[in-house]
Amino acid sequence: MSRSTRRIGVGHLLVVIAIVIALSGGSAYAASKIGTNQIKNGAITSAKLHNRAVTAAKIGPKAVTSSKIGDNAVTSSKIRDNAVTPDKMSDYTDSGLVKLDNGQSRLLLERGPFTFTATCVDAGAGASTARLIAKNTGSTAALFESDGESNYADPIFDPGEELNAFYGATDSTPYWFGEYYNLFSATSSDGSTSLMGQGNLGVKVLGSDCVFQLFTFGS
Repeated sequence: MSRSTRRIGVGHLLVVIAIVIALSGGSAYAASKIGTNQIKNGAITSAKLHNRAVTAAKIGPKAVTSSKIGDNAVTSSKIRDNAVTPDKMSDYTDSGLVKLDNGQSRLLLERGPFTFTATCVDAGAGASTARLIAKNTGSTAALFESDGESNYADPIFDPGEELNAFYGATDSTPYWFGEYYNLFSATSSDGSTSLMGQGNLGVKVLGSDCVFQLFTFGS
């Protein structure tokens, strides 16, 4: 082998070594030196992200905020079927359709110091009375207002007090009420629990003496 051949071989070897060092050290440098300040606004677009590259495990807590999501970016067509379930929406509750016979009651929701209980009472002459009762089970006064109570000027909800969350209904023939008048709000004294509620109430429908459904929004 000639000297020139050996020199070329050694040169090639040095180049390979240099490339290996650059590749191994360069990635470490990039990882330690490239932060959010070095990334231009709009530089990383959806077209530059590999399918399924961004997973839930790679998204930090509170990383995705409303200010970082463009208007109309998340549409129903982009949400997988059954991906958003009630248990993932901590601020929303739905009691489902609740059917009761005369003499029965059922707790539909307990949140903070508040409980909401459906009751069905025999009113005589074939009639039933359906009521949704809110109760303050806490030790301090809270705030509660409902159209059923019309207590806008007196919203104080004392400990142990019970109030109508919905308009009550008494009838011997089918009656169903679910308009916007079935509204209420409940707020604890420290503000840690604050709910808005709405729903349906009826008697002598769907083969039951009383029927209820309660929806709430809030924490």
